[in-house]
Amino acid sequence: MMKQTYILVVILFAILSIANAIPHQLYKRATTFAACPTGSPNIITVSIQPDPPLANQPAIFTVSGTLKTDVITTGSKLVIFAMDDNGNTLGEALTDDICSFPGMTCPANYFSLIRKVQILNLPATYSFVVQILDASGKTLGCSLGTVTGT
Repeated sequence: MMKQTYILVVILFAILSIANAIPHQLYKRATTFAACPTGSPNIITVSIQPDPPLANQPAIFTVSGTLKTDVITTGSKLVIFAMDDNGNTLGEALTDDICSFPGMTCPANYFSLIRKVQILNLPATYSFVVQILDASGKTLGCSLGTVTGT
């Protein structure tokens, strides 16, 4: 009986050691967007699907918010770009005229935009910056979301 208990304990320790050594493949890296470190006069909400985005695949960005101090007018832009840990832009920024989005009428203080973006082959850690700019380039809202490698 003592020999069987000893064998069982050794087997349990072996299983525990193997289980702890296996990488946690199911760990989901969710991208949490928050106001840009430089500040944002208005809060904008951003979500991305799939989350995290897959390299060389399209991702859907949903951007919405209500501007409290400003109004979106003709010439206002939605800007989306990725950057590395050093603040270098990865690829080209995507810039769209907000007033040309389906269902959007300008002037407006509320917006809800959906934009499909082709994702590049990105490094393990990177950030997405989503900005709402007026016609003169002034930031009306900004959100930053960082994806970190496992």
